[in-house]
Amino acid sequence: MRLHFVLPQLEPLYGMERAAVLLMRGLRAHGVAVSATVLSRGVPPGLDDLDIDHLDMGTRITRLVEAVPPLRRRLRALPADAQVVSSGLWGTVPVSAALAGTGRGFVAWEHSLLPERLRIDRRVRALARMTRVGALRPRLVVAVSDGVARTVRQQAPGQSVVTITNPMPLTGFVPPRQVADQSRVGLLTTAAFRPYKNHRCALAALARLPENYHLTLAGDGEERGMLEARARELGIVHRTTFLGRVPGVAGLLAEADLLVHPSRAETFGFSLVEAAEAGLPVATLPMPAMDELIPALVPGMLAAEPTPEALAEAILRMTGDARPTHADFEKAWHARCEALDPARVSRRWVEVLDR
Repeated sequence: MRLHFVLPQLEPLYGMERAAVLLMRGLRAHGVAVSATVLSRGVPPGLDDLDIDHLDMGTRITRLVEAVPPLRRRLRALPADAQVVSSGLWGTVPVSAALAGTGRGFVAWEHSLLPERLRIDRRVRALARMTRVGALRPRLVVAVSDGVARTVRQQAPGQSVVTITNPMPLTGFVPPRQVADQSRVGLLTTAAFRPYKNHRCALAALARLPENYHLTLAGDGEERGMLEARARELGIVHRTTFLGRVPGVAGLLAEADLLVHPSRAETFGFSLVEAAEAGLPVATLPMPAMDELIPALVPGMLAAEPTPEALAEAILRMTGDARPTHADFEKAWHARCEALDPARVSRRWVEVLDR
């Protein structure tokens, strides 16, 4: 079996980019010949063991059109038995255009399509409409969660879809920590300041919590100014710390008492898994994908409703008597080792594509 991945980018090597590398290495360990083309930016160091080329496109939305001619040449040069796998809508749209008229199908590895993301992100809506055109449809969609799979089926009735979770590196068990100092309970968010990440909800929840709760926000983005202004309006500036973009969150996870994740559309939930691996419980909104992780794979709580009031209540419970126990964390760790093991995930890919 030969697989050629088309990836929107590999820099920075976070989230889906990291999952792509783990998957490619796992597939190779199963005897699959793996290669890849990256559309934007370059290839990070440390990946010399993988056969990866890049088109060096920019990061603007226009790259989806600009990439088609060089991508067409690259894909036509592949061996006849190579299966093409596009990653996300930003990979699927140029791949489908590049392969149009060639008679060659492809597999879409999808992680962006969720109801709330479609509702609030016009770019995602536009790209999703393109992939519903019959001639541009993939022969198979591999969804990273059941939530994504349901959305794909709703958007494209009749589309063949299968759910295969993302791989994550296996780590040793880290026991949970109790709240070290009840006089200052440390909450943490780790996400870019984009509308669907919904940091406004975290700030509104903080305003409903006692004065001893403090929120640290790691990240940056288009909404930073608005969020800082909102913190002033709510009178919680003295209880918030905006760190800006940070190179890594391991130290922050080790110091926090709870990860707060108010996102309305989470592709998979890498940050939730990272928190669990650091012995840190989480509080999130009841959204697709996240409800597949909590509490089975990630100790924590889904708010009863997607509201600041419900999120504040979940935070109180996760920092109080309902905080997950050592047994909860150990059970979730065993479940992650089973479900997210790169060897197991890669084997599932081979089984599905070998049908």
